[in-house]
Amino acid sequence: MPNLINKLQASLTHTDVSIGLLAYFSLVLCGGLWMIARTWRWQEETRHRRERWLFARRQFEAVPTATPLDNPASVAKQRAAESIEQHSRTTRRLFLPWIVVTMAALLLLPFLDQVPAVIVSLAATGGAVLLGVAAKPLLENAIGGLVLSSSRLVRIGDTVEIDGHYGTIENITATHTTLKIWDWRRYVVPNNQMLQSKLVNYSLVDKFQWTHVEFYVSYEADLNVVKELVVTTARESAHFANHEPPTFWIMATQEHSLRCWVAAWANSPSEAWLLGADIREGIANGFRTHNIATHLVRAQPGTHDVHRTPGDSNKSPREHPPFSPGSQL
Repeated sequence: MPNLINKLQASLTHTDVSIGLLAYFSLVLCGGLWMIARTWRWQEETRHRRERWLFARRQFEAVPTATPLDNPASVAKQRAAESIEQHSRTTRRLFLPWIVVTMAALLLLPFLDQVPAVIVSLAATGGAVLLGVAAKPLLENAIGGLVLSSSRLVRIGDTVEIDGHYGTIENITATHTTLKIWDWRRYVVPNNQMLQSKLVNYSLVDKFQWTHVEFYVSYEADLNVVKELVVTTARESAHFANHEPPTFWIMATQEHSLRCWVAAWANSPSEAWLLGADIREGIANGFRTHNIATHLVRAQPGTHDVHRTPGDSNKSPREHPPFSPGSQL
């Protein structure tokens, strides 16, 4: 009789263990399949959203130019669509195997007590070294690419400035982001560095830009004439967006000159680039025409002060002022 009772208890215990294992395996399999389906669906939704936004965009150049390509916008859209598709495929190939490996590890977990502890320790150590050393850059860049794509910090076609390079985002892959600089060079940044970089995105919320040009005038210049000249120059540019009149400010008083700004609206970053170029050219020509001095040079004792204007020759006591690139005249 006692033997029969012991056999029944052992049988019930074995049945409970089998039912528990079956429930555990079913839970792991169902959870893994749900994660695979959810990841696939999320990737497809992200890809379709990025493609809709891409084909709605019209401008793909930081600076409008007559390119060697017959239809640069179409070529840029095609390349961007291929980049989005490639990024989706790479992400699936990277993350779906990890889900399968995690499922397999969880399925084998109940049988670890039957494996020698030395083998388990060696396998765990080897896996940690592989992930921590060999796969670390790849995983960091892949995760960075996912964050960039899902957070919408930068999108293909956005006009940005990264590390002093001004251009448009041409490509976002699983490992790196490509910036097409305004002179058609490519600046490649690993995705993990993109997340740590400080960048200016001119297209993040809208495309409008209030561009400004900085210049200098002498204290003896007629500020009413200067203001009328620079405001008219900005307003008459073909790239000026008439959301409000151009604005003139005196930003600082310096020893030999007044530092001034003129600011005006443009409808896009590329239009702002051309608007700034028009304003700088108009100011330079206007200062020469009206003989407006840019700054006052204090002469040696016993001589007269010398005014420097943009139109003076090198042989005259008046000299050409230094011009610098960018928004400063």
